[in-house]
Amino acid sequence: MPTVQTTGQKPTATLTNTLHIGSRTRNRRGIYNLREQIVGTGQAAATLPGYWTAERQGAMAAGYTAVNAYRKHIEGGRVDTIVCWYVREGMSPYQFAKLLGRMVDAGITTVFEAESFFAGLKVEANAAYAARYSR
Repeated sequence: MPTVQTTGQKPTATLTNTLHIGSRTRNRRGIYNLREQIVGTGQAAATLPGYWTAERQGAMAAGYTAVNAYRKHIEGGRVDTIVCWYVREGMSPYQFAKLLGRMVDAGITTVFEAESFFAGLKVEANAAYAARYSR
């Protein structure tokens, strides 16, 4: 019986397959920051028709709003600093791709919805910070 993917799992699976990202992939591959490659690939899929095959482009373009929300709220520093740290440094590239998928599944379409989503990550971010830096 085939498994059914949610709307957010499709862009995540396509991004991780396209960029060869697994659960143990490090943040950098040589001089390349994989998080930036994920964001750039998602933006290229949504804004450059014909850049990818139609199937890949459709799946990755679904995450365009999530990518824009990341750029505005995390890179722009509009949310709590611990959440910014968690998304930028505390997550692996695979977890970051899954976060974008979670944002798509949450139905984020506006700036307010994105801000609320990131505010909801504060407990998760605090737990990750404590696990990494507590003694």
